[in-house]
Amino acid sequence: MLLPFAMLAVSVVYVTAGVIGRRAQPRNRIGLLFVLIGVGWLLDYVLSDGSMPLMLVAKGWPSMLGHALVAFPTGRLVTLPRRLVVGAAYAESLVLTVAEEYRRQPWAAWLVESETMMTAVVGISMLVLQLHRWRRSSIAQRRTLTAMLGATAVAILAFVVWEPVERAGLEPPYVVLTLALSGIPFAYLAGLLRRRMDRGEVADLVVRLSGDSRRDGVQEALAATLHDPSLRVAYWVAEQERYVDVDGSPVALDNVHTRVDRAGAPVAVLLHDPVLDLELVDAACAAVGLALENERLTAELRAKVRQLAESRAKVLRAAEDERRRLERDLHDGVQQRLLSAVMTLGLAETVPPERTRALAAEAKQAVLATIDDVRAVCHGIHPPVLAERGLHGAVRELTALAEPRVDLTLDLPDDVPPLVETTAYYVVAEALANVTKHAEASRTKVVISGRGGRLVVEVDDDGRGGADPVRGSGLRGLSERVEANGGTMRVVSAAATGTSVRVVLPCGS
Repeated sequence: MLLPFAMLAVSVVYVTAGVIGRRAQPRNRIGLLFVLIGVGWLLDYVLSDGSMPLMLVAKGWPSMLGHALVAFPTGRLVTLPRRLVVGAAYAESLVLTVAEEYRRQPWAAWLVESETMMTAVVGISMLVLQLHRWRRSSIAQRRTLTAMLGATAVAILAFVVWEPVERAGLEPPYVVLTLALSGIPFAYLAGLLRRRMDRGEVADLVVRLSGDSRRDGVQEALAATLHDPSLRVAYWVAEQERYVDVDGSPVALDNVHTRVDRAGAPVAVLLHDPVLDLELVDAACAAVGLALENERLTAELRAKVRQLAESRAKVLRAAEDERRRLERDLHDGVQQRLLSAVMTLGLAETVPPERTRALAAEAKQAVLATIDDVRAVCHGIHPPVLAERGLHGAVRELTALAEPRVDLTLDLPDDVPPLVETTAYYVVAEALANVTKHAEASRTKVVISGRGGRLVVEVDDDGRGGADPVRGSGLRGLSERVEANGGTMRVVSAAATGTSVRVVLPCGS
């Protein structure tokens, strides 16, 4: 009398856990698998014979249980070894069910006799996979996996040794097997209960992050609430078009992150463990949305301070390099030519009159060459065409002489600060020089427009791509010049689409 009740109780526990899990996590397959396990367990006990589809359901509950355990907690088999071991479990159930139908055949009898060995191989493989997964998991993942791993180990060991014990002539009590198998749904329900408790902790976030008693930052509070020590928060800085941490340092996004928006605008992203419940993460982000916005403003200010400090250091280095270059150019070029002219004129004073004219002409050529050198040095400091024609005329001259043909669109504000004009001119000049030397493009498009107090410079080509502002000294120097003027520069370069350079500079108009 006790055995039927125990078997029914196991079935009810699995079905109940599955229904609760399905309601709590509709997109997760674990709940559905638990319901099928409960139904299959009961059918396996009640039915001794039936149609092949019905017997497949009745005899397939062990493979479905293995599927649920290996796929926990997401319900998905994300790696090849997991898919293979679950596929082997389903194949074993199918083969053994068919063998039971043809038990009198020699091959079928051999398969039935091999059931213990096959079950042991599949079960131990599942347990090894789960142990390996637990060892390589993070703290947040272990918090989710530990209870289920313990229940899995007990159930698999009990199930593997059950049949050998029976075949040895012993009668192991069914209560041991039922208790071992019942531990799995209870561990699953414990995880769901912990999930609800975690949701309750989300409400405490607002209290922790408000008032004078606030001790933790948003990142620390979220990490504690979501039980993920590896969690990081990155804040969006619109002017720099990148994410930074609370200290203003740039942050590279990985594959697992959750974006937080307010009023349709990006505020921050959470970089977290992939095992975290995304609904819980969203709830936590909603609870601390205002605190995230306030801390984003702080991070943005620190990012600007950091950028200004870096730009100042780069400007000082560039100024020193430029001073040395000018000194070298004047010493090696202008000074040498002037000395040569002086020596020629001195020689003219000591020679007969008929040679004086020739030496004077030589000195004149030296002085003219010196003037050309001085003009070249001045051009390196500030392009004369920019001073004479302004940004509009200077860019038109640049694009008129460039190859390949350039489609130019200009929509300049009335008054552009001189520093912004110079920076924009050098951006176009360097970008067009790169197109000519490296891009192998068939067309180039230059657009300069002023809107919203900003000057936007865009240079696009359809060449072979490959431009890298980190390795290329020209683009790196441009980026430093742009940042020194409080702007941002973004380079997108791909083989299929060519290269796009976009620079945004603050403009007073």
